[in-house]
This record gives sequence, structure tokens and C-alpha cells, in this order.
Amino acid sequence: MEEKVNHAKELIRQTIEQYNRVAIACSFGKDSMTIVHLAKQVDPTIKVFSIMTVYKPKETFEYLYFTNRKMNLNTTVYIVAPTIPEELQDKFLKVVKLPYEEFNRKAREIESQTSMPIYQANPDECCHLLKVEPTKVAVKDLDAWICGLRSTEGRTRTNYQEVEDKGGLIKVNPILTWTEAEVWRYIATRGITPHPWYRKGYRSLGCAPCSNPGGEFERDGRWEGTSKCGGECGIHTKNLKNT
Repeated sequence: MEEKVNHAKELIRQTIEQYNRVAIACSFGKDSMTIVHLAKQVDPTIKVFSIMTVYKPKETFEYLYFTNRKMNLNTTVYIVAPTIPEELQDKFLKVVKLPYEEFNRKAREIESQTSMPIYQANPDECCHLLKVEPTKVAVKDLDAWICGLRSTEGRTRTNYQEVEDKGGLIKVNPILTWTEAEVWRYIATRGITPHPWYRKGYRSLGCAPCSNPGGEFERDGRWEGTSKCGGECGIHTKNLKNT
């Protein structure tokens, strides 16, 4: 375990030394909290950004608020929304509210055609508008970003590498080979308070209507009942920056 911890820190250190503009992506799930804690030990000033959506549960907003203050993260939040959620209105958070009109138009159009909300009728489009496009804004001025992706989370995550060049943007996955048990061991031994939904049996956290507890693999509860079940939102599969 300590060998993996040291390896992750070294990978983060090398990234910071090699690239001028580096930030951590944090969803405030267990893996993100692990990577943030590791990175802050290497560089306490490293920037943290988070992509939130209008469908995130209130508990995620509250947890973000609590953890951002407790760990002094100075997080920048990007969100496509008509207004900034009350829980995110805090002087210690920088919230970038992105235009909501295109998502609202598309969501209404899909619902009128299918009689289903966009996240159920077309989850790929929902994720593209609420997660992928905001991430492009968040990383547009970065040379590299660090995230908590792990190869053991689910069927769609077995072919990633620790360092990837995605369209001219370097993506670094320092805990790629960690197991779920190792992540929980790290959290427990470092005094990190986890998101409250884990106590309800959730193993992977996303938007409220697209997350469910249980599953053989951690991500099996994501987008359950849709063609996207156990899959990806697109942040880790698409090029986010063009050279």
C-alpha cells in the first residue's frame, strides 16, 4: 500500500515539475478525495476544479462546501445552471456559472419527443452538455490535469494508462491501479471524511437520478436501466483540448 502511495506522489511531483499549468479534477467522491489529499501533500498550492451539475444531490453540494473549507482546497466549481445553488454560495468557493440556455432547450426538446427527462432518454447528450463541455472550459488553459480514475472501477476502465496525451492535454491517473479497498484504507487512515452517500451503499457517485447503490463493479450503479449503464460520462474518453 505505501509503495502505491509513494508512487502516486512521485507521479504527481513529476507532473508538477514537467508542466507549468496543472490542476486536479475533483468530483468529491472517494477517489477524488484520495487524489486531492495526495496532491496537496506534494504541492499545497495546486489548483482544484470541480464539475457540478443541476442534477447532483444536495448532499454533494453540502459535502463540497464542507470539505473545501476543512481542507482549504480553494476549489473552482464549473456548473451549467440557471442560478448558483445556495449550498455553493460561499466566499471560499469560486463558482463559474456557465450558460444554461442550450441545455435547457435541448432538455425540453428531448422531453417533448420522448416524454422522458433528458438524463433518461439520452444520457450521453445530458453528460455531454453538463459534464464534457464544462470540463473543456475548466482545462482550456491547462497543460495537464490530474484525476482519480482507477482501472478496477468497472468494465469501461481497463485500458487507461497512468499518463495519457488526450488531444494535446496531458491527463495523469496516479491511483490507476489502486483497488477499492486500498482507497478506503487510505481514507480511513488519513482522517478524510467521506461523502455521506457511501453509508447508504453507493459505490460510485454521480448525479442523483443516475446513481444507484450496489453492483458487482463500482460503476454498475451508474446510469442503471439505460444504454449507458456502468459506462462513462465522456470526460475520460473524449479529447478536451485541441492543439
